[in-house]
Amino acid sequence: MKREKRRVRLAKRQALLAEVSQRAAMRGLADALAEEARSANLAERSRALVAGYSGRANSSDADALQQAVAFTGALAAIAKDADAARADAMQQSAWQAQELGQAQTRARRQSERLNEALAAYKEARDARESDPSTIPSNRDRARLARPVQSEEANSQTG
Repeated sequence: MKREKRRVRLAKRQALLAEVSQRAAMRGLADALAEEARSANLAERSRALVAGYSGRANSSDADALQQAVAFTGALAAIAKDADAARADAMQQSAWQAQELGQAQTRARRQSERLNEALAAYKEARDARESDPSTIPSNRDRARLARPVQSEEANSQTG
């Protein structure tokens, strides 16, 4: 019976750890997908600004034209960096999705083990309760307790 109790406690702990791992994987995947969306949005907005600003760069002043070219170049660099960040986030998303799948598999397996351990514990408990020879009666307990109590009384008086 003790063995079954330990098995249930261990299975509960392992199931809890698997659930925590699954939640962490879900959070990681959500973060990676959000980063992918942010990067894609930044790249798109930067390209739109480059397209909109480059059409207005028809200034006759050389200094203003040079600043406009530098600004559009910086926007294009931001778009390029955002595309690279998006590609990295896509790879991270794929990895996180794989981790989530593994975590879900572990959680399912641990849940099955917990159910098996609970069933074994219930079976052992039922077997113990159905077999009267394994349950000490109150009379047996009282008989065993008397010598201990009398030894304590003798040691206190002596």
